[in-house]
Amino acid sequence: MDITSVSPPPVSCRVCRLGQFAIYGLTATTNPDAVNIKRREVKTVAAGRTFIREGEVQTHVHTLYSGWAFRYITLPKGRQILFFHIPGDIIALESLAFPGMALPFSLKSLTPVTLCSFPVEDAAEMLRASQPQAVQAAVTAQHYFADMNRHLADIGRRSAMGRIAQLLGEIESRLRRRQLSKNGSFDFPIRQEHIADALGLTTVYVNRTLDRLRKERFIDFDRHRMTIHDLKRLHEVAEEE
Repeated sequence: MDITSVSPPPVSCRVCRLGQFAIYGLTATTNPDAVNIKRREVKTVAAGRTFIREGEVQTHVHTLYSGWAFRYITLPKGRQILFFHIPGDIIALESLAFPGMALPFSLKSLTPVTLCSFPVEDAAEMLRASQPQAVQAAVTAQHYFADMNRHLADIGRRSAMGRIAQLLGEIESRLRRRQLSKNGSFDFPIRQEHIADALGLTTVYVNRTLDRLRKERFIDFDRHRMTIHDLKRLHEVAEEE
């Protein structure tokens, strides 16, 4: 898939390649028509657009079908990226857990994105469709909040090398679980300034660290593609640093 262009989801959820990996994956697998009925809209957002703003109350949640996005907050001294969203992620999970809550962050498209939109109540109903589905939704939420906690620890305690190694390893792992990484190679539209804003580093430091990782043959990358040559060793670097 070309991450620089828009890829619309199929008309029917029966043939959706990502449905099984979504937070409502069991419902999508066993009863895709139930998902199809509750999908109210497919939205397309150009690259570089803020499509949800901090302080807004969301009446819908969205599954990111194609493209990448990130959540962030704006502080007096600059932007802090909180999380990178990849295809299959649910957008505004907090609105499911706390309906009516004003979101404490904004969301911006990193590439062109397409979103499958569901009213909050309909999405919540899908997650209650069965006990196994409710368990899957809870596990998905646990993974998300665990990632957020780990990011905080990374910024506070890891070196620049450790932070970047951890981020790359985490993204590859998430993509691999959704069959979007093959042999350690995957689409990677994140630029150095985004890494800097996510990890509390300068772009100069990010550039220097990525160059070191490449020279030591941990990774290779170009403008939109990343390859991790030794994932096990990269994880070891993250833990050591």
